[in-house]
Amino acid sequence: MNMRFKIATGFFLFVWLIIALRLWVITTINHEYYEKYAQKNATKVDVLVPIRGQILDRNSEPLAINELGFAIAITPRLKSAVLQEQIDLITKYFPFLDAQKLTKTYTNANTSYNHTPIVVVDFLAYREIQHSYTYLKQSPHIVIMPTSKRFYPNEYSASHIIGYVSKANQNDMDKNPLSFYTKIIGKMGIESQYNDFLQGEASYRKTQINALHKEVKVLEEAKPLKQNNLTLTMDLHLQELIDSEFAQKEGAVVVLDVHNGEILAAGSYPEYNLNDFIGGISTKKWRDLLENPHYPLVNKMIAGQYPPGSVIKMAMGLAFLEFGNITEKTIIETPCFIELGGRKYRDWKCGHGSADLFKAIRSSVDVYFYKLSMQVGISNVAAVLDQMGFGKKTGVDIPHEKSGVVPTPEWKLMAKGENWVTGDLVNTSIGQGYFLVTPMQVARYTALIASGKFVTPHFAKMFNETPAQYETKDILSTTQKQNLGVLRKGMYQVCNSADGGTAYWRTRGAKVPIACKTGTAQVTGIPQDMKTRIKEYEMEYFARSHAWITAFVPYNEPKYAITIMVEHGGSGGSGGPILVSIVNKLYDLGYIR
Repeated sequence: MNMRFKIATGFFLFVWLIIALRLWVITTINHEYYEKYAQKNATKVDVLVPIRGQILDRNSEPLAINELGFAIAITPRLKSAVLQEQIDLITKYFPFLDAQKLTKTYTNANTSYNHTPIVVVDFLAYREIQHSYTYLKQSPHIVIMPTSKRFYPNEYSASHIIGYVSKANQNDMDKNPLSFYTKIIGKMGIESQYNDFLQGEASYRKTQINALHKEVKVLEEAKPLKQNNLTLTMDLHLQELIDSEFAQKEGAVVVLDVHNGEILAAGSYPEYNLNDFIGGISTKKWRDLLENPHYPLVNKMIAGQYPPGSVIKMAMGLAFLEFGNITEKTIIETPCFIELGGRKYRDWKCGHGSADLFKAIRSSVDVYFYKLSMQVGISNVAAVLDQMGFGKKTGVDIPHEKSGVVPTPEWKLMAKGENWVTGDLVNTSIGQGYFLVTPMQVARYTALIASGKFVTPHFAKMFNETPAQYETKDILSTTQKQNLGVLRKGMYQVCNSADGGTAYWRTRGAKVPIACKTGTAQVTGIPQDMKTRIKEYEMEYFARSHAWITAFVPYNEPKYAITIMVEHGGSGGSGGPILVSIVNKLYDLGYIR
């Protein structure tokens, strides 16, 4: 009995010794660790997200703003019956909401670890909720929180430039942690390019909470939130004029400052309604966009790749003056066609007779370019095209730009698995064949001719109060700069010479002198046995040529390059009236005199 008592007493003392030792370790050795752990459990950190920055035009006209409203949330861990009562109350005042969808949203987020109200309605405008606000607030389980939603007041205008925001997916959140809290991210255009700037800088608020996760004390005040607004180089009034000109057309337009690369207006047509993408576009609207044969989702100004046609002939002229044994006054015999390998390469018009460089540009004499391109060779032609920015991206500040194609023997062998032939060269000399460009490349090239400066096209003008800065290069040799005067004079004659100027009759009425060049880019070949080409308007729509016209204004003191490409618009001169309309609007707005 005595032994058993001793054993029991010893065991009892041993257990208490262990407990005492453990308490000593916790309270003395690990005191700091557990104190910090307890503090962590008793504090809550809320990330505070700023309202997304506005996008404004150069005159502070709104392009992308935020509509203020409310979100509706339900407190977590409710029993099914109570939850159903809250859902019924919400749908009573908002019958257009789907009760099953609200329940599913709540259920998916209702975990044992969630202590914050669960948002079941992302956004309701103030006008929608004002009549029911007080009734909903009477429920202890419904929380109404202020929020905002992106809104594009001009809907379709400049849609490919501005872009849009949409719900952030998991991949977006992995790349951009702040989108986990904002729930949105820029998907296209400026909204995507400058998403990190526009979403602003987050802050936080640290509070002490009790066992029921109710706030009892503010431990740290949040620092001020920062909202970043972005001002673009665009002028909305000019943009609206261009939109109206392209209301029934497809194609692209760029109006570019020839000295600093600012884009005053631009567009890709047809456009789409940016507000359709807020919160997710409907299946029907998305299918309609995808199935539209005019490709409204493609940003044609930077991602549309087209044969440039005759607008490339100034670059060819620069190559001829540099590498050919000619001057601008050298006369070249220009019959109706040349023949290579049994194939006829025709001029667009039979009867030019002969031409110097001025006439070749003014009247777009194809055979002149055929002959001289064979004299200077593809390597010299390609070198000048590369120098003037073709075959590579311009660096414009919106995503998904394409580089186009400057064809060479090496390119053809790699891309087509075929050897280069002389016919490829003569096609390239008039902007046909494998040669592909974007309207943005043509606009920058036109600006280079006008000013001698190689600019970086861009839309961003001011980041809050900080001016945007983009590189302007000096890439031309002294001789090339001297030869620019020849090219400018030839372009002036295109718009101002009644003696063969291809745009003369279509550019009357301009308020300042225009220098321009037209281009007709074929999308279908001409059969060898056809002696008289079919008229463009007699062709099926998608067989008609693309119509180009590129220009700079004013002629004597160039300030802006204007490039217009009308898909399946027929002859290049058809863009002339649009050009005049844009030039006159620039004049009326005070940009040129």
